[in-house]
Amino acid sequence: MLKPALIAVLLALGACSSIGPSAIREDQVDYADSIGHAATRQLLLNLVRVRHREVPSFIAVSQLVASYGVEYRGEASLSFLDRVTSALQRQTLKETGGRVLAAGSYSDRPTITYTPVRGADAARLLLNPIPPGVLFALLAADQPAHLVLGIPVAAINGIRNITGTRPELIREGEQFREIIGLFDALSSEERLALRFVEENGVRQAHLIFADRNPAGPREKRLRQLLGMDAARHDLPIVFGLGTGQPGELTIHTRSIIEVMRALSQVVPLRPGFRGETNNDLNPVDPLLSKVRIHAGGTAPADAFAAVSHRGHSYWIDQDDVETIELISFVMLLLNVADTTSNTQLPIVTIPSN
Repeated sequence: MLKPALIAVLLALGACSSIGPSAIREDQVDYADSIGHAATRQLLLNLVRVRHREVPSFIAVSQLVASYGVEYRGEASLSFLDRVTSALQRQTLKETGGRVLAAGSYSDRPTITYTPVRGADAARLLLNPIPPGVLFALLAADQPAHLVLGIPVAAINGIRNITGTRPELIREGEQFREIIGLFDALSSEERLALRFVEENGVRQAHLIFADRNPAGPREKRLRQLLGMDAARHDLPIVFGLGTGQPGELTIHTRSIIEVMRALSQVVPLRPGFRGETNNDLNPVDPLLSKVRIHAGGTAPADAFAAVSHRGHSYWIDQDDVETIELISFVMLLLNVADTTSNTQLPIVTIPSN
């Protein structure tokens, strides 16, 4: 009777398929979610550090190798009835023992390589101005203009993204925010497009104004603010200061560290910190008026992101759409602006069991 059971066990052990396909379905999403959440927490911590006059630091997950092992063991013995004749010629039956044993083991040993971003890589990532073409490509991909141009851009055709209490600074800042609103409206109306042209081996971004219909009041106002020729529909986008050359859209972009410094204004200072600045001289950018980063003793368990810094917790509420949108956009900027060199990764040999 044990023979069918033994055959069934052996067939079950032999019929087990590879764990690779099922592991990909589950683990790829889990690893991507974990890496993304860790990167968000790292950005939040760096904002807190910048707010407290400390140096930001980044560590990248440069390599992740997941190793799985599955081992099965099977053992079986059968019982028999043996006829035994005693010295008195009496016949008895003796039953030999039998058993069936099946065992298995599973192991998951991921190998994760962390690479600190430092030296020339850190300088390129943090200090280089963000290429204007990258920002307008994000704008053409339906990213909101108040995110794409609101924080990463320092000036457009000489009009500065600035805050202050002097009348001229207030007026210039209001003009810049009006430009952002006009870009938002024209993008939603599909009046703006982007194309890239190869010029002398350099990929040049051009902003295109749709000419299928006469220009409306928003487009006329935008051209007026930026000093654009009303008849020109194709504007090369260049990096620079001031108004630039006629027929060009001159963008002065900020670096990632400047973006982080602007965003860190909304981080509450820890109690007793003596680096507070006078808000009359350095007011918070109005574009950040709805952004909230909280501080306290203990972060909520359901926070979107939470970190600890020098005994104090900082977090973003999970339902704070404006803050989550801005933090996610800065994460996107970090990814598209990452120009770190392709450092030779270590060779990791993982056994396949």
